[in-house]
Amino acid sequence: MEIYPAYFVLLGVIVYLIAYFVYAKRYDRNVWKPDPKATTPAHMYMDGVEFFPSSKYVLYGFQFKGIAGAAPIVGPWVALNFGWLPALIWILLGNFFIGWIHDYGALFASVRSEGKTLGPLTYELISPRARSCLMGFLLFYLITIAAAFGHVCSIHFNGHSGSLLFTIFVVIAGIISGLLLYKLKVHIGATTIIGIIIMIIGLYLSAVVVPFTVSYDWGLFITCIICFISAILPIIWFAQPTNYMAFYPCIVGIILLLIGELASPITGVVIPAESPPLTENWYYPSFAVGPIWPMLCVSIACGAISGWHSLVSTSGSARQLDLETDALPIGAGSMLTEGLLALTSLGAYMVITTSEVETALGPGKWGAHTAFPYGASKAVAPLFMTTWDNPLLKTFFSAFIVLYAITVLQLVIRFWRLALTEVTAARPALRFVIGNKYVGSALGLAIGAAFAWTGAWSNLWTMFGGSNQLMAGLALLLVTIYLANVKKPTKYNLGPAIFMIITCLLALIWETGIFFNAINTAIATGDPTKYIWGARRPAAEVQLAFNAVFGIVTLILFILGIIVSYEGFKALSRAWKAKKKSE
Repeated sequence: MEIYPAYFVLLGVIVYLIAYFVYAKRYDRNVWKPDPKATTPAHMYMDGVEFFPSSKYVLYGFQFKGIAGAAPIVGPWVALNFGWLPALIWILLGNFFIGWIHDYGALFASVRSEGKTLGPLTYELISPRARSCLMGFLLFYLITIAAAFGHVCSIHFNGHSGSLLFTIFVVIAGIISGLLLYKLKVHIGATTIIGIIIMIIGLYLSAVVVPFTVSYDWGLFITCIICFISAILPIIWFAQPTNYMAFYPCIVGIILLLIGELASPITGVVIPAESPPLTENWYYPSFAVGPIWPMLCVSIACGAISGWHSLVSTSGSARQLDLETDALPIGAGSMLTEGLLALTSLGAYMVITTSEVETALGPGKWGAHTAFPYGASKAVAPLFMTTWDNPLLKTFFSAFIVLYAITVLQLVIRFWRLALTEVTAARPALRFVIGNKYVGSALGLAIGAAFAWTGAWSNLWTMFGGSNQLMAGLALLLVTIYLANVKKPTKYNLGPAIFMIITCLLALIWETGIFFNAINTAIATGDPTKYIWGARRPAAEVQLAFNAVFGIVTLILFILGIIVSYEGFKALSRAWKAKKKSE
């Protein structure tokens, strides 16, 4: 019996529609009760830089492109270690019960707290010590994102002709649209059309006229330059309009994948027997992969739930929200849209085989950076009556991943330097040096690039995933405490918070064990190269050094997570006791 991806994609669409129109609306009505007449922080503190009211359509695009990075695309690939069935189940259930609640709750808690970010909220709701630990956690956590997404951009610029040039055209379209929209006051419709035309020209030139690649190192350098410019400029002139314009090719890609996979019974695109629903790793895991729980839940980082989203919601969208009633489509709607991205990306991996990719590219070329563009092209090609090696499709879907990665990466560096400024606030001399936006941005990019350059891809990804998902658990706990303080129902947030905190602490401990085991193995055997690394292999001494660095960073993340969690549950207990006394 032939199995088509349409079956699972249709199931996902139904699950997400129920999540938004039934569960989310009930949660919205019973917990937050948005008031369209309330003054939001965007109006209260409007400065044209961080605080300014935005159209809900623009802000939806900003929020979606701010939260949706490479993780919903690459994460399902990593989760295929267990088979596509566990990945599918986590993408659906994680989104339904945890993902959108996390994003929406973080957004609304900030809106109702004068646009405060996670640091000040933690200080007020939990304790000064928890705030200090959370800020330390954020700095290490943001570096792991910078490294993981920097690698994704660089490997595509190196391995796929045209992806770099098309990305540059999207950035140009964003800059021009920002000038048209905010400087010349051109209508958003006309601005959008101009930007889309620029991107279409860019796609044709990059795929057909002048396709080219650059070395991995040059790709990493160009990625850093784009993100540095974004981090130091006001958000309204670079990050927001670039993310807004990138939204269009990114959403078009999701729609094409959705249609292509839903039409698979007609087009004949099947899930081949070589794509197993379960592998032996789900019940007999290798040490490097880890057990299905907790590692599955951190492999798909962002596709089901992501702590990064709480940063975008509180530091970005909460300060641009025009009306409280816009919060549901922006917060919950964006996350469920990202669920579709993870779902359709999984479908792309399900329909392509190792032999097909290696026949086209050569032996040893099978990987997430090749499997997704070819799998997506295979799913979509029949819609255009072409073959799956069409250069326009391959270039589009390769750049598709890059756009998701680089638009998040530019915000990562912005948040890094803001967090660095906040951490060094009590030390004026230190703040003058590394708290400077130029130095701080360059420092974050340099450390992230160094981590990416090592080539430690598989291990770096799960370290990022564990810290990312733990950040989500901590944000859910913070929102739970806020709701308890204002005497609102907490059950919707508390259960997911407990699950995510326990899961991710265990994942970080497992990953710490992997890194320190690598060091022990290197010392015992005298061969540091025995550790599992990616295709890029630095010198053995460099591998050994970075094993130690990654192990220490992961252990620090675990310890800081424990402290914040402990302080958070103490604060929640105080809030419950205060509520009982007032009743």
